[in-house]
Amino acid sequence: MTEFHEANRAVWNAQADDYKKKVDERGLWDKCHRAPALVLSPVELSFLRGISGKDACVLGSGDNEVVFALAGMGAKVTSVDISERQLEIAGQRARILGLEVSFLRADVTDLGEIADAAFDFVYTGGHVSVWVSDIRKYYAEGVRVLKSAGLFIVNEYHPFRRLWDEKARHLKLQYPYFNRGPFQYRSDAGLPQYEYHWTVADHIQAVIDAGCDILKVDEYGDAPDSGWQADLRGLPEHLLIVGRKRLSDRSASGGS
Repeated sequence: MTEFHEANRAVWNAQADDYKKKVDERGLWDKCHRAPALVLSPVELSFLRGISGKDACVLGSGDNEVVFALAGMGAKVTSVDISERQLEIAGQRARILGLEVSFLRADVTDLGEIADAAFDFVYTGGHVSVWVSDIRKYYAEGVRVLKSAGLFIVNEYHPFRRLWDEKARHLKLQYPYFNRGPFQYRSDAGLPQYEYHWTVADHIQAVIDAGCDILKVDEYGDAPDSGWQADLRGLPEHLLIVGRKRLSDRSASGGS
C-alpha cells in the first residue's frame, strides 16, 4: 500500500460514522437488495441478468449498496474495501438484511489474498478511482481475479465533473483535464487525503490493458451535485465501461 493510500484509508476510517449517517439519510441500503434498480442502471442490470448463483466481487465497496443489490439478486458476493470501519458497518447492515456476504479489507491495487480467476463478475466504481494512485494496477488486479470470459464492470463518477471549482457559483475551471494529480487536501477530520483525476481514456485503456474486450461504454445522467455550488446539469454524471475478460490460450484450446 502506498503512503497516499494509507493516508486515504485513515481518512475513511475517521469519517466512516459520519458517512454512515449520510447513507442512512439516503435510505437505499436497506431497500436495494429487493430493488436493485435503485442503485444499478438499466444497462448494468442487462449485463447482470445471469448473476444468480455466481461468484461476484465488488472492489472499493464503500456504502455496500451495490454489494447488497447483487446479493439480493442471488450472487455470492465478496465485498472489498480499504477501510476496516466501512466494512464493519457493512457487516452490521448485511446481518440486519439477512444477507450472506464475505468481507475483505484490502487495497484494490493489491488483491494478493484472492486467487486468480476466482469470480464470474467483478464490479467497481462510484467514487473509487479518485483515491487510487495507479489505475492500471487497480484494474489489472480486478481482471486477474476474474475468470476467463467473466465480466468486469466499471461505473465511475464522470471525470468531466472533477474539473471545476467546488466553491464557485458558476463553472470555473480549477483542474486541467490532463492533470492527474495527486491533489492533497485536508479532510473534514483534519487528516491529509489524496485524489487522482483519471481521464476517460485512462479508464478505457486500463480496462483493455488489463485483458478485457470492451463490450459497452456509456455516459449517462446529468443531475446536479450537492458537492458543487455551480450547476453541473448538462455534464455527464456516470462513465460506464463493461469489459469481458479475454480467453486465455489454455481456455481457448479447451484446457488441453
